[in-house]
Amino acid sequence: MGEFTEIIRLKGQGEEDIYFSKRDRELIKAMRKKKLAKALSLKSKKKKKAARYIEQDYEKITNTYRNKPGKLLKAYRNLLNKLMILFHIHTDEKEKL
Repeated sequence: MGEFTEIIRLKGQGEEDIYFSKRDRELIKAMRKKKLAKALSLKSKKKKKAARYIEQDYEKITNTYRNKPGKLLKAYRNLLNKLMILFHIHTDEKEKL
């Protein structure tokens, strides 16, 4: 019986990982297209300005680590974490994303 519960737990973790990796790819795609504010449905000028700064950081990171995929991935992850903190996106708010 213990193996079954472990399999169910791992299945749930896998689904969660897939969900968040898909959301991360969508945010990166929005940053590439420089439409981050629109993708996040931002209405306040302050958040739109912050989104532009994140887009600029994305360009810098991409150019700096272009030939270093490991460092590029880590820098993107840090940028996404910064984005989530800035816009108060929490992992427990899956339905709102």
